[in-house]
Amino acid sequence: MILLSKKLSISMITLIFLLILIFSTGFFTGIYTSNTLFASKELKDLTEKEKIEDFEYMHNILKDNYAHFYEVKKMYGYDWLAHKEEFIEEIKNTRNNIEFYNKLNEILGKLHDGHLYVASPSYFNYILKLIEDETMRDFVEFKPFIKIFKDSKKNYEKWSELLGSVNPNYNSSFFVQMRRGQKNIKTEILEEDKIAYLRVNSFLIDKDQNSKNYREEKKEIYNFLKSIKDYPYLIIDISGNVGGSSEYWIDAIVAPLIGERGLEYLKLEYLENEDKNTYFYLSRKGNYTQKNFGRCVIFYDEDKFRESPIYDKLSEEMKKDFTIYEFKENLFKQEEKYIEKFFKSNEYVNFKGKIFLIIDRATFSAATEFAKFCKETGFATLVGRNTLGHGSLTSYMRLPNSGLIVRFEAGTILNRDEGSFFIEGVKPDIELDVPDTNAGYPEVRAEILKQKTVELIKSLGKEK
Repeated sequence: MILLSKKLSISMITLIFLLILIFSTGFFTGIYTSNTLFASKELKDLTEKEKIEDFEYMHNILKDNYAHFYEVKKMYGYDWLAHKEEFIEEIKNTRNNIEFYNKLNEILGKLHDGHLYVASPSYFNYILKLIEDETMRDFVEFKPFIKIFKDSKKNYEKWSELLGSVNPNYNSSFFVQMRRGQKNIKTEILEEDKIAYLRVNSFLIDKDQNSKNYREEKKEIYNFLKSIKDYPYLIIDISGNVGGSSEYWIDAIVAPLIGERGLEYLKLEYLENEDKNTYFYLSRKGNYTQKNFGRCVIFYDEDKFRESPIYDKLSEEMKKDFTIYEFKENLFKQEEKYIEKFFKSNEYVNFKGKIFLIIDRATFSAATEFAKFCKETGFATLVGRNTLGHGSLTSYMRLPNSGLIVRFEAGTILNRDEGSFFIEGVKPDIELDVPDTNAGYPEVRAEILKQKTVELIKSLGKEK
C-alpha cells in the first residue's frame, strides 16, 4: 500500500474538487444580470462600433478582475493594459466577424495564459453539455452562472455556422479537436518484473460523448496497473499533458493505486487538517468577481487581509488590488462526497512500489494539479522540470454584441514566500537536465525524459 507522507490541506481538497468539474481550475461563470446590454439578440454582421464596445467591455472587466497582469509583466516584461489604444486600432481593422473573433484571441494570447481565451463553438458546446448534468447544476457555486451559457446558445449556433464555413473542424466535438486522433495511453515494461511505464497524453474526458472513450481508457489503465502491481517501480509520464479534468487522474490512476485505505486517509485529513497556509489564494477585488463569487467565497476585509502572514511580503500594487479568499464551509461536504465516489466505485490494485511522475514545462492545468497533489501528499516522486502554473476562480464574461464568452482567472495562488504558482508551477523533487522547450518533437522529448528517469531509478538502486 502506498503511504501518503504529507498532509493534504483543506484548500488542496477544495481545489481538486473544483478542477474535477472542468479543466483544472474549477468551473464558474459570471454575468451582470441587470445589465441591459445583455438583451437576447441573434448574431449579425458586427459594426465597427459594436466590435469596439465588445472589446472595451472585455478590457474593462479584465482590468479590474483578471489576476495575472503583474505576473505576466514579471515574466515577459509586457504591460498588456498599456496597449489598449493599439488593440482598438487592430479591432477597427477587422473586416468581418471571423477576423474579429480571431483578433480577440490574438490580443488575449499576448498574456501567455492558457486559461484565457474566447470560447470556441466546440468548447461552448462541451460546457453546455456539462451543465445539463443535474449533479453539477445543484452545486451552490454553479447556480448563479449557468445563465451566461444559455443566453449565448443562439449566438454560438451562428458562430458555429460562420466559423465552420471556413474551417469544418470548428464543428467537430471539442474532444475530437483536442485529441486529433492520437492514441492517449502508452504502456511499456521497461525492465521485466522491475520497471513499468504509463504515459497519459491528455486528461480530457469525452463528457460530450457520454464518456465512452474515457471508460475504455480507464479500463486499459486498470488492466496495466493490475498486471504490474508487484513491480517495485512505476513511472507515470505526464510531460506535455495540458490537462482536461482532474476527475481523470483521481478516478483512473490515484484511486486504483491507493486502494480503499487511501480514501480513509483522505477523509481523515480532509476533516481534521487545519493548516490552510500551504498556499494563499488571492482574488482581485473587482466588482465582477465579488458579485459572481459572493455565494460561495468569503473575501477578507481590509483589516483581516492586513493580518495575514502574506500581506507584508506583497507589492504595494498587489496590496491594493487583491485580497485573500476562502471557500465557505458548506461546500466541504459536497466536495468530500464527490471525491469519495471515485474510490467507492473503483477496483483496487494495491500497488506497493515506488512511483515516479515525469513533468515538464508543457504540463498544464489538470495535469499540473496531479503534480501538485503528488507533491503535497508524497504519492509520487516528481522528476523532470517545473510544470506550467495557473491561477484560481475561473470566470466567464459574455460580450454584449457578439455573444462571445471569454474565460479568465480572477484569482492567483501564492506560497508562503510569495512565490507565484502561475510563474513557478510545480517544482520537481529531482530536476532532470532536459531543455524547457517542447517545440519540435514532443515524442522525442518524452523518450529522453523516460530514459533519464530509468537511469535515475537504476542509480538509486545502486546507492542502496
